[in-house]
Amino acid sequence: MDGSSLNGLVWPTWHIPFPHRQNPAVRQVEAAHLEWMDRFGLAPTGKAMEHYLKARNVEGNAWFYPTASLEDLILLTNMMGWFWIFDDQFDDGHTGLDVAKAKTIATGIIPILYGAPAPASAPAPYQGLADVVGAFGKRLGQDSMRRLGRGISQFMLAYIWETENRFARRHPSLREYIHMRVHSGCVVPVYDVVELAEDVALPYRFRESVWVNDFLFDAANIINWQNDVVSLVKESNQHSVNNLVYILQNEKRCTLQEAVDQAHTMSSGLNENIFRAQRQLPEMMDIFSLDTAERDSVQRWFDGVLLALGGCMKWTEIVHNRHLRYTTALDDIDRGTPGANPAYLADLLPDDQVRSLGRNGA
Repeated sequence: MDGSSLNGLVWPTWHIPFPHRQNPAVRQVEAAHLEWMDRFGLAPTGKAMEHYLKARNVEGNAWFYPTASLEDLILLTNMMGWFWIFDDQFDDGHTGLDVAKAKTIATGIIPILYGAPAPASAPAPYQGLADVVGAFGKRLGQDSMRRLGRGISQFMLAYIWETENRFARRHPSLREYIHMRVHSGCVVPVYDVVELAEDVALPYRFRESVWVNDFLFDAANIINWQNDVVSLVKESNQHSVNNLVYILQNEKRCTLQEAVDQAHTMSSGLNENIFRAQRQLPEMMDIFSLDTAERDSVQRWFDGVLLALGGCMKWTEIVHNRHLRYTTALDDIDRGTPGANPAYLADLLPDDQVRSLGRNGA
């Protein structure tokens, strides 16, 4: 599969049925965020920074969290910047084909999520993550921090799974992919920290219910599956196996156009689940015997998740999944080659440094 296979595709139009608006503090965030990126060496070369700026992460994050204060929006943008930088190390570079290395990285990252310091000799992404986790720990309660740790830990386990698939050039089954994609996208933690943006804390008994988890999984997969479609231009060059469109094509033995159309239908079909949850919310608050203050917090968080969902869809419409556009000018798109780091990708997880941490039990 390569870029030429996309010639003639009719790209779907994405309707945005959820509220969305941009945080008015957006213009004040960039300088502080880029200083943070520079402090932790997360885009250490000119090409790496140019590539990162194409993502327009600051603008995107202001769509996700339109009600956050300036201070909180900076932290949330640093978190999202870390996700983008870390994700590219796997999706675009040789790290994404090294299963043993992926497992060693997960072993080092997961303790940081639960408050362990990053070793002084750890690569830049470990250090940046430790800073983000520490800042969240000053703002969120214990239950929320455990949830954040759990969500990003699942993200790390999904990286191992994706790396195994890439290495073996194996298309997972559709059922397996749907199960794992909700974790590999790391969208649920993005929704969870709406607590910070709204300055609320969800009652534990409510947040850990299957009803809330189902709502969040559906809201996450709307974004994840849309992302799979709009990422095709890039991923067609990378022989991606971790993409809903290619999995549908492989499992259903259908054309690429049919797979694109089905992925669009699947993603859009989840919208009704969100509206159903919205209708059910008052009854759920009754079932969990929430008091007046708890109901107010839950309502604000739920509305904030809908804003994050709508904002993410709007941002994708504007920039077509960061720098990945529907275009026939394939040379205009940053894309890597399997097994090699493209020029724009700084190697932030050097093999020797990661292996050394693994030997030392980091």
